[in-house]
Amino acid sequence: MELYQKDNKNVKIIEKFKELDEPNFLIKKRNSQVVFDLYSNFASKNKLQRLQECGTTLGFDLYKHPKKDEYNKKLASANFCKDKFCEMCNWRRARKYAIQNFKTLKAIQEENNVRYIFATFTIKNPEIKDLRETIKHFNKSWDRMVRTKKWKNSILGFVKAIEIPFQKSNKDYINLHAHCLLVVPTKYFNKNYNLYIKQNEFKKMWQKALRVDYTPSVDIRIIKPNPNRNEDDAIASVVAETTKYPMKALDFNGIDWQKFKILTEQTKGLRFVSFGGIVLEYRRKVLDEDDFNEDDLIGNESVNEEEINTWEYLGRLWYSLNCGKYELTHFEPSKFSCLYQTSQVSSK
Repeated sequence: MELYQKDNKNVKIIEKFKELDEPNFLIKKRNSQVVFDLYSNFASKNKLQRLQECGTTLGFDLYKHPKKDEYNKKLASANFCKDKFCEMCNWRRARKYAIQNFKTLKAIQEENNVRYIFATFTIKNPEIKDLRETIKHFNKSWDRMVRTKKWKNSILGFVKAIEIPFQKSNKDYINLHAHCLLVVPTKYFNKNYNLYIKQNEFKKMWQKALRVDYTPSVDIRIIKPNPNRNEDDAIASVVAETTKYPMKALDFNGIDWQKFKILTEQTKGLRFVSFGGIVLEYRRKVLDEDDFNEDDLIGNESVNEEEINTWEYLGRLWYSLNCGKYELTHFEPSKFSCLYQTSQVSSK
């Protein structure tokens, strides 16, 4: 392989970035094959084509530091399939929520005295065929609980992320539960204010909201501030813990395509992440309109926008999946109309 070019600057760029140095794209693409194989038993040709082509072409905008010999890439274009069970797309969604939550929690932290609690709320495992109705019941029960006086007095806001792994002992059932980040005032832990809710109290509140005759499991964990970490690191840690669950790839080991088909039907059109209270308020306050586009899995790179605007935009790098790896196919310079391509040189 040789390069057609007319500018030494672009030759150096092409040589430097000829292989994609972000292994997660390749890992997620390989792992998504399991979902494609399951879909291949019942999905339409168009659906299968979108799944097969998902993430095979990636375009990165390339920036150079104005003073240092440093570069920064930002994903600008990709052919994602956006399927709920695609590991590539779920990874992108998790990144999107992580960045959004970081911005939101940082803004809350700057203007309020708050602490955070992790909570996991469960319900009796439903059969796959009853999953949709059980999720609806779960969400209605959650709404009942957050409207109670005790909740309103103690909890400022929340991030709720529903997870639906298969039950390990019986794959006909789903281990439905929700991981939640609860935002509380710092005085929540002061006994003088009577705001603290014990784990057993949470269980009773959740049981009453569910309207069931059994005691559901509720796990509450207090996040203690680490004096050895700065504020941004602490928030990043909270965000990482919260966002890893809803987009976690399901384990399809031992799952036949019939069960998978029922799962796709039961979850069609459902959202698994929701926000409330001060979190919802600040999301509307600090996020851009584009951030609320559920189909945008591209514009969620953790690049400091203020910083990147001071860098020189060099152009766009285009990568394609070829023989099990991402290779640079062409580079579109920002200041030149010609296209620099990697191609086989003619012997003429």
